[in-house]
Amino acid sequence: MRSKQNIIEMIQSVKNWYHQIEIRPGIVTPGINNSAEVLKLLDLPEDCKGMRAIDLGTRDGFFAFELEKRGAEVIAVDYMPKDKTGFKVAAELLNSKVTYKQDNIYNLSKERYGEFDIVLFLGLLYHLPDPMKALNIVRTICKDELYLETHVIDNAFLLPDGNKISLSNISSKLEDIPIMQFFPRNSLNNDFTNYWGPNLKCMELMLMENNFLIIEKKLKGERAILKCKVGLDHILEYHRKISRGIIT
Repeated sequence: MRSKQNIIEMIQSVKNWYHQIEIRPGIVTPGINNSAEVLKLLDLPEDCKGMRAIDLGTRDGFFAFELEKRGAEVIAVDYMPKDKTGFKVAAELLNSKVTYKQDNIYNLSKERYGEFDIVLFLGLLYHLPDPMKALNIVRTICKDELYLETHVIDNAFLLPDGNKISLSNISSKLEDIPIMQFFPRNSLNNDFTNYWGPNLKCMELMLMENNFLIIEKKLKGERAILKCKVGLDHILEYHRKISRGIIT
């Protein structure tokens, strides 16, 4: 049994935490992401026994560990080595058996990783130069449910002066038109890895175009959460493959 002081020292050995992970009652990692609040909004299944799950862009692993607690067999994927985030320390302190894979989402495939009952795609899409390609890949490894959380511009359309306004303040019609805003260089939050900001309507239609069915959607400030099931639209599936040069 680790002492409280030892746990605190291990947590402090990580330079930057993103997730707020409860290691022991009253001991929580100092992340900037209110992970527990996001978890409530996701409404994940309470019982995940017998399920395979993958957490894309896992970072410190909060959601991967949560699915493990609920009984799932979990693979956590991130492009960073696990000792460069809080994942390694958190996994050790939680005695987690989650499998960590250092990989890029564009390298994932059903052949390499298999299929998953639950795919978590949280806080990642707007960091990707090619979000439609990523959604296509996600569809190939998802056999049941997808949970997607992302930055959206419905309440945060970025103006040239750096201020943000709601799309409804520009026109009442814009929220019903699929729009995606491009963020050059570090224009959004001084972060060079922020590329795209869809509105909620655009996000819905992008998912539908990749043969997902939208089960539930939530808009909260600058963020949106969408719960999806895999679709069985064979016409969409055919054209999804054709658009990528896959002829069967």
